[in-house]
Amino acid sequence: MRLFDHLKPFAISLSAFFAVTGGAAASDTSYYSGKPWEIVLHVPDMRDDRPYCAFGTTLWDTRAISIETMIGAGDAVTMALRIRKEEWNLPLNQTTTVAAESVAGMGAEVPMKAISEHELYSDVPAASVLEFNFMFATMLQLMLAKRQPQPLTIKFSGNEPLWTVPALDRFQAFQLNEAFSRCDVDLRGLQANSTDGNANTSPFGGASSTPGQSSGADQLQHPSDWEFYTREEDWGNTCFVQTHGGISMVGFMASPGKDLVGFVSSVFSGEARATWHVDDKPAYVSDGDQSDYFSWHEFGQLPMELLEQMAQGKELAVTGAKGDRVVVSLTGAAEPISKFKACFKP
Repeated sequence: MRLFDHLKPFAISLSAFFAVTGGAAASDTSYYSGKPWEIVLHVPDMRDDRPYCAFGTTLWDTRAISIETMIGAGDAVTMALRIRKEEWNLPLNQTTTVAAESVAGMGAEVPMKAISEHELYSDVPAASVLEFNFMFATMLQLMLAKRQPQPLTIKFSGNEPLWTVPALDRFQAFQLNEAFSRCDVDLRGLQANSTDGNANTSPFGGASSTPGQSSGADQLQHPSDWEFYTREEDWGNTCFVQTHGGISMVGFMASPGKDLVGFVSSVFSGEARATWHVDDKPAYVSDGDQSDYFSWHEFGQLPMELLEQMAQGKELAVTGAKGDRVVVSLTGAAEPISKFKACFKP
């Protein structure tokens, strides 16, 4: 039995649910339920609606905040914010701006649309999806930080007062982190099941195409979970490239003229020594510690050669001296890495 297994909140079996209902009705599977947050996997009854893992409040009876993670084509992650209050009478389809902050100056101003009289949903432009994914994921990281979990504050543009969700204690943060990871695994399983029946897919490339048909080799698109973007931080403009599953992230950041820094979330604790290794290429050892600013673990002493290896590799493994380990795919990483390198080049 793993540590704390006997204290995990009960989770309904998805397989058991679908065996009874035949998958026809919507379902909510609970992975953790407590105050002030819960983790729920929502599976809609409409075929065109995507399931999502919801990190939602349980503080109030008539209002709620939910940070939701969805998986799209090619395992691409999209994160969204939903805010609801029964007493509202919102103008349908009108937009407003809401500020969500986990600590002062660390958060996001989120464009929101009224999708009903009582509910706002994030209305992020397609060009800004990657940036908002990062903001939401970072916000969750701070709320679930192992060292000092942070509260969440929602500020509205109108006369709605502040909504504040108090900080978790460290044990609650551990439980929620683990519950969110389990929800993410099941969510990805649902996404895989929804695409397994696609008759237009094939494990063969252009060289094995049926005679008389176009190979399509030049049209193959490799979906990527790797993201590139820039943010203005306290020390100036900063470049990021990263990949994440659920709330776990692996990536790199750098500013013009500054050293390359790798980061890993939800894997290590305290001071950590890790090996960064791409396929069968030479490995690099780096010492790291938890960042007080971002909450993830940061690692220095990493060479630019590692980025070169990643752009041409298949997998990146980050392994700690205590056996902690995370492995991420490098499919489609070449273009984001190229943009990242150009971003901080002096």
